[in-house]
Order: sequence, then C-alpha cells, then structure tokens
Amino acid sequence: MKPVCLNLEECNGLGDLICATPTIKKLHDAYQRKITVISQMPELFKMNPYVEKSYKAASIDMDYFKANYIMHNSFYLVGKKDERGIEMKHNMMDIRQFHAIHLGFMLGQNELECYYKPTEEDACTDGFSDKSTSGTKRYIVIHPVNSWPNRTWSQESWLNLSKELIKLGYNVVAVGKDSSETGFFNVQKPVHEMDNNITNLMNKTSISETWHLINNAIAVITMDSGILHLAGTTNTWIIELGSAINPEFRTPYRKGKQGTKHLYVKGECSIHCSSNMKYALEYWPTIDYVQPLIGCLEKKETYECHPSVAQVIHAINNNI
Repeated sequence: MKPVCLNLEECNGLGDLICATPTIKKLHDAYQRKITVISQMPELFKMNPYVEKSYKAASIDMDYFKANYIMHNSFYLVGKKDERGIEMKHNMMDIRQFHAIHLGFMLGQNELECYYKPTEEDACTDGFSDKSTSGTKRYIVIHPVNSWPNRTWSQESWLNLSKELIKLGYNVVAVGKDSSETGFFNVQKPVHEMDNNITNLMNKTSISETWHLINNAIAVITMDSGILHLAGTTNTWIIELGSAINPEFRTPYRKGKQGTKHLYVKGECSIHCSSNMKYALEYWPTIDYVQPLIGCLEKKETYECHPSVAQVIHAINNNI
C-alpha cells in the first residue's frame, strides 16, 4: 500500500500553510493513514497527529516521491490562467477551501478548524517577565509588519495604539518579521524603533515561540496575516484589523465555529474590493495579479477599510 503525500511546495506563506491542515486531516480520514507533507516550513506539521513525516521541499527528490507515493498537490493553481486568460485567485474564496479544491473536494463547516502544535516548550515568555504581571496575562501582542498595502496598517497607527494600550495598563509585545521588500511593500520605520516601551521580539522568535507568546497573551492584534492563522490555533482573543479581503475567507474557526473569541474591527468601507466578485469580474481578467493587492479598487485615496486607533481601543475596552 503506497504512502500518501500532500505537496505544498508552491505555498510559501505561514498562514496559507496553516490553512492546509484541514485538508491534511481530510486526506488522513479518507485514506485511513497518516499523510507525508512536503512544504517550505516543515516544522509546522511535525507535531500534527495526522502527519507521518514532514519534509522541506528543497531537501527531497521529487521524482522519488512521484514514483513511490500517492501524490496530491495544492496551491499550484495560484497565478495560473485558464483558457479564457483568467487567473485562480485565493483571495476570492475561503483559504481553507482553496487547498481542498485542488484535490477535488470541499470541506464541511465542521472541518475548517486549523491545527498547529508547537515543537518547542514555552521558554520565550521568561525574557520579559518584568514587562508583565507575574502569574497573569498582562500583555497584548501586536503584529506591526509591512505587507501588501491594503493589508498594512500604518506604523503611526501601531505606535499610537501601543501608547493607548500602555496607558490602559497593558504591556505591548511586537512579533513578526520586518520586511525589507521594496516596490509593492510600504517600507516604514518599525514601530518598536519609535517607542522603547514596546517589547521588541521582531525577528527574534521561532514559530513555536511566537505561538507561546500569543497563547499566553490577553490578546493579539493583527491584520490578515500568518499571525492571524497561528493565533487561531490558540485560545487567545484575536483583534483582526479590517482590510480589502473579506474576513469570512480568513477568520479562524475554533471549536467548530468561525469568530470564537475574535473581533473584526473595520473602517468605514465594507466592500472588501480585493475579494469582491463585482471587482473580480470587472478587473481580474485584465490587470496584473498584484494590482488589487496594492491599490483600492474603489479608487479611494486611503484605505477606508482600515480602522482607526480609537475603534480598536473601543473594541478592546468593550469586549476583553
């Protein structure tokens, strides 16, 4: 009996990979055996109960796997055009379902919860115990990174939010990776360089350590990102900041339900133009793939889908 392999080598993002875990479980249940996974981040799957082995894509002989495994491939359709010249867009549907449709099935509503278990013990929170109240969750994690402009809150907003959180008695811990990208990405001075009251753990923690930081926090504040999906595998409150992506396509499922311990804080615009079918039909066949990710398709000068600092603070004060 051949072993089964899910090939995720075309999938590069942390969140996109975490969102493959419901498909892994579905494959496991269908074949009644554990699945081998090939990806760019094999550590994500090493503790998964439905995974036999997890390999880094660059380290394996793909021809060997094709000859000796039942192979399934996901994410290979991203950016590929059909006979009409229309590209497959994963921001136009639930990201978890996007993995599943590559394999020819859809996931049920009770099958959309993602899974991650850290490979390391919790040792990372000891380093800033002086910034938190002993024995209690007195810090909030923020994820102030530069990404696609419609998914990047300004560093000024992150700075002002951090100041307000500190006034409220919270300690603020910044996680994630600084982006050195140019072009489509807005390169801004990182917020943790503006205020030394923020505990700076940017570029300093592994995925496991970041998970523990979030798991022990009061809340995590992030836009649509890999940290959003990593946080979705904890029981910590998530404050997701509005963007041009429809939150129904990204918001984590917990305990079989979408939106558990989750607040979506949006600005004035709720069109979600980057994942709105109207704009897909109007723009996607004729413009470059990245355009809807870097500009407002409503032609607005600012991203009105992004919330204000006051809205975020109001949501925290009234819910957490």
